[in-house]
Amino acid sequence: MNRKYLNRDDDKNKESDIFDKKEKEVFFDKDPIQNSTEGQFAELGDDIKEANKYIGSLSKHISNQKSKIDTIKKMQSDFEEELSVLTHVGKPIPIQTSKTEFETLGKEFESDKIMADITKIVEKQVQNRIMTLESQLLEEKRNSDEFKRMLEQNLKKFNNLEKSLKGQKLVLESEVRKKTEKLIQAERLSAIGELASRLAHDLKNPLSAVKGTAQLIKATNKNLDELTLKRIEIIERAIFRMTHQIDGVLDYVKGTPLVKNQPSSLNETIISALQTLLIPTNITINFPKDDTIILWDSHKMQIVFSNMILNSIQSIGATKGTINIRTKKRQDHVEIRIEDSGPGIADQIFDKIFDPLFTTKQEGTGLGLASCKNIIEQHGGTISVSNKPTTFTISLPA
Repeated sequence: MNRKYLNRDDDKNKESDIFDKKEKEVFFDKDPIQNSTEGQFAELGDDIKEANKYIGSLSKHISNQKSKIDTIKKMQSDFEEELSVLTHVGKPIPIQTSKTEFETLGKEFESDKIMADITKIVEKQVQNRIMTLESQLLEEKRNSDEFKRMLEQNLKKFNNLEKSLKGQKLVLESEVRKKTEKLIQAERLSAIGELASRLAHDLKNPLSAVKGTAQLIKATNKNLDELTLKRIEIIERAIFRMTHQIDGVLDYVKGTPLVKNQPSSLNETIISALQTLLIPTNITINFPKDDTIILWDSHKMQIVFSNMILNSIQSIGATKGTINIRTKKRQDHVEIRIEDSGPGIADQIFDKIFDPLFTTKQEGTGLGLASCKNIIEQHGGTISVSNKPTTFTISLPA
């Protein structure tokens, strides 16, 4: 009996042996990342390397399983051939074969499908990692914005503190400057005071003798002509003025207290001041229309008005001129303005006219306006000056 063997080569599955291919590795191209993100994606590269290593191990395991399945399939095929030869004689009967459980199992281990699934898993992990990094970057950005905001607030505080310190520095420098000026002035006045005390003692006695002689001449000579009487009155006023100048210097140096016992008339105080002066015929003095009653030290205010009117007379000189004295009542103070028609104060000395010992006149002491300022400030008032026309403004509490 002839044995016929079935040629099963045609019935074999012509599937391509995808497992004979070389092991595949998954590579992901890393796009160049900017300076700050390059370090953050370094960990992602390590994850990909671990995935490639795992895929290689899995592919090797699949290849071993495939080899075992092929061996089982070959044993099954040989068994079927032997069985066919034993049970049939003659024409070979083709045997209809279906996909066995092992073939179905082999399909499930196709490397392309596994690679696709693994690729999806890795891509998902990569996306998750990227999302995590983006979240971290967003959090870092929020922290950076918060830090920037706090930094701006602190810088603003520092700037305000610096401005405050600069302001305090300017105030302190101003106070130091004022105190230094006062100390220098006190030292100068101390020397002046010693000299003034000696001069006052030496001058008052001769002035008293001259004054007594003038009064004696008037008393003993009843038939003096008018011109002589006027000249004697001029001598008396000059003596009175010199005496008051000496007293003014002493008062400025010693700083005697105010005597404000009774309210005084402004016009009467001005008239008393004018009586100590020799008013030239070329100068007209206009008084305030309305008189004002003020509680002040009348004697010291006479010194103020006599000094200021004398300065105006000297400023006008020999030309025809006018001195206007005006008052204005306000809610809590009285304003007195003394204006003259002179040429004005030179710009280079304008800021120095109230300085002690500063004068542009040979016969001046440099204490006239300084004494005025001192007396006005003792009354709690202020004195200022404007130029062209020269106007002194005195403001005193009402």
